[in-house]
Amino acid sequence: MKTLIREVIQLDQQARLEIEELKREKEELFNSFKEMKADLKNQQLLELEKQTKQLEVDAQILFEQRLVQYQEKNAIREANIVKQYEANKDVWLKELMDFILGEDN
Repeated sequence: MKTLIREVIQLDQQARLEIEELKREKEELFNSFKEMKADLKNQQLLELEKQTKQLEVDAQILFEQRLVQYQEKNAIREANIVKQYEANKDVWLKELMDFILGEDN
């Protein structure tokens, strides 16, 4: 009978040790999962930051390209206006003076 009681006590102690070991493993797995989740989140944040910076660079390049195009178009328009003014200024001045003086052609 004593032997049987000792065996039951030993089995109980062994079961308790195994349960404690399983709890420890569960806690380690949970901690590992939390670390992996944090690492993944950090990687995603870094990737998002990298993509955002690239978008900012791309937007700046596009802005600069469009600014150059706008300036070129403006320069052409301005040159055309100056050219048209130079070609017609004498006629326009005469027409303006005639209008002011009330002279009709």
